[in-house]
Amino acid sequence: MAVLPHEGTYSVMYGTYSTPAGSSYRSDYLARPDAVGRFPVVLITSGPGEISSHVKSVSRFLARQGIVTLALDLGPASSNGAHHGMDDSDLLAQMDETRRFLNDEDLDWALGDRVGVLGIGKGGRLALVAATLRTWIGPVAVLYGPLTGDDHRRYPVAEQLERLGGAVLGIYGAQDELIEPGTVDSAQGRNPAGAWLLYEGAGHGFVDENHPNYDENAAMDALARLAGFFTSHLPPPQTLDLG
Repeated sequence: MAVLPHEGTYSVMYGTYSTPAGSSYRSDYLARPDAVGRFPVVLITSGPGEISSHVKSVSRFLARQGIVTLALDLGPASSNGAHHGMDDSDLLAQMDETRRFLNDEDLDWALGDRVGVLGIGKGGRLALVAATLRTWIGPVAVLYGPLTGDDHRRYPVAEQLERLGGAVLGIYGAQDELIEPGTVDSAQGRNPAGAWLLYEGAGHGFVDENHPNYDENAAMDALARLAGFFTSHLPPPQTLDLG
């Protein structure tokens, strides 16, 4: 499929993807450049439940910039909004298995040795925790992911922020009705090497074109920053010229 003007460098392939998970498969969402070669990888973690159109849209945007994106379907939501029947160890084990799959010698389109992680919404917590506990994770970005409210968990986000050793990008709206701007300022204090951005006038979900708070100008800037962040901190594509 053709690349629309000003939307990126690559045409993309995208859709539901069966990723090995134990003795079965997960129904993830894959978007990758439609080109011969190996490309850097970003795993996307979002909230439990069906992978949203917003997550899919961000996946395709990054793929058009030359990044393989795999949005992980880690399971349905339980009554408290967490992943049903899974604790942090279960979720991290699934991510480890996905990383091993990406390094399979028969997989010829991924540079899976060191990957990036993007946490969107409730998936931001898992992205940040995973980045502190897994050395194979490189840059980590969060798009309006909660930074508090998980004190009961084994790895509260607030305690992990100062342990992040790699590149970090946090993107939030200054008028987010679900996340206090002060918690973003606190995250910057705990993780001074990271970039924690507050978009003035933007509310929760401002990058989602189907959300009431969608802000086109802020969304385009945020997406460009995400693409530039991962492109700068992940290996460049290894493409083949068949012409």
